Amino acid sequence: MTRLYSEEEVIARVSSLTPGRLVAYRHARIVVPMEAERGELYEGLDLARLELACELHDHYEAEAEAIGLMISLIDQLHGVRAELRELTRALEDQPEEVRGRIAEVIRQARFGE
Repeated sequence: MTRLYSEEEVIARVSSLTPGRLVAYRHARIVVPMEAERGELYEGLDLARLELACELHDHYEAEAEAIGLMISLIDQLHGVRAELRELTRALEDQPEEVRGRIAEVIRQARFGE
C-alpha cells in the first residue's frame, strides 16, 4: 500500500520546504496532491519532487515555474529511458539479421553513413 502524507508531514520531512514554497510548487504543478476526506495528501514521489524543487531553488535561485519546467523535462527523460529499455529488450529477442538491419538504419540516421 502506498504511504500518503499530509501537508504538515510533507513540510516536516522535506528539508527547506516551507508552507509558502509548497503553495508555489502546487501552483506551478510540480506536485498535485490527492483530494481525500482528511484533506490533501501526497505520495512518496511527491516528496522526492519537492526535495528536488527545494534544492533547485536553493542552489540556483530558480523560480517555481522554471523548476516546474525542469522537473517536467526530467520526467520526459525518464519516460524516454524506460521506452528505450523496453525497445532494447524487444530487440534482444529478434534474430541477428533483424538486429543488424536495425543497427544499420540507426547508424545511417545518426552518422549519415
